[in-house]
Amino acid sequence: MPWFNRRLIYQPRSVGGVGGSHAQVPTVLLREDRLRIFYADRDNDGKSYTTYIDVCRQDPARVLYEHHQAILQRGELGTFDDDGMMPGCCIRKSGELWLFYTGWNRGVTVPYRNSVGIALSSDDGNSFSRLFAGPVLDRCPMEPHIAVTPSIIVENGLWRMWYISGHKWVEVDGKQEPVYHVKYADSLDGISWRRPNHLCIEPSHDLEAFSHPSVIKHEGTYHMWFCSRHSVDYRDGAGSYRIGYASSPDGLNWSRDDAAHGVPLAKSGWDSTMTCYPFVLSFDEGIHLFYNGNGFGRSGIGYARLEL
Repeated sequence: MPWFNRRLIYQPRSVGGVGGSHAQVPTVLLREDRLRIFYADRDNDGKSYTTYIDVCRQDPARVLYEHHQAILQRGELGTFDDDGMMPGCCIRKSGELWLFYTGWNRGVTVPYRNSVGIALSSDDGNSFSRLFAGPVLDRCPMEPHIAVTPSIIVENGLWRMWYISGHKWVEVDGKQEPVYHVKYADSLDGISWRRPNHLCIEPSHDLEAFSHPSVIKHEGTYHMWFCSRHSVDYRDGAGSYRIGYASSPDGLNWSRDDAAHGVPLAKSGWDSTMTCYPFVLSFDEGIHLFYNGNGFGRSGIGYARLEL
């Protein structure tokens, strides 16, 4: 079944000379009368920070509020998020909101490294503070490169996470490029994670890189949307990100079928060279997709819907 009502709903813009270059990795919080979409913009130095917009729940193209300022300042020098941050997913826990986010560090031998931290809100997403100064998901013995972009479902007290793990770096045209895979983890408290090094989706070739899994459970089946790319010519070129799809009976063993519910390129316009960073959630008798198009979020945030 194809997505319908597919359209651009928000374009980034600068306010008072602040940001406005990107609206990257949309991360949606469902509220009673609206949707809060956290996203990553970039400052004048090109460093990412997290901000948000509020949109109408019934019509996401109707923007109700634009925040623009960073909800959390960069971490102290030397910490995992001292060079930027991007949102990942929002989980409600005991009346609080936990925002899992990606922290950035610039590298020397490779361009960067990433880890996952938690920002806590006790006022339903209006203000945030770090739960810890350090990450809760980082490099580990079996995953020595990168750990980012979690998607989390809490089932009967068990926190289940699907996330991106760095597989290797490869040299392409004189530059180091990362190759990522989708892995699985679980936890009893959302802080300490068991990571069995379980690969969820087999890559179709050695240079296929995955990003930003988004998982929901519907009628007993797990559904995952993700984006994947080649490691060659992927910056709006022939190898750029496309949104794909997989399903699973248990959240561990996945069957990939991009043609079923993936998001191909449009013939023209804002998502004609890239579709990436899906965020999917189910509400109001539909499955709703928020995603980025060309330029890794430079062209804005898009929306589409599946009827249940």
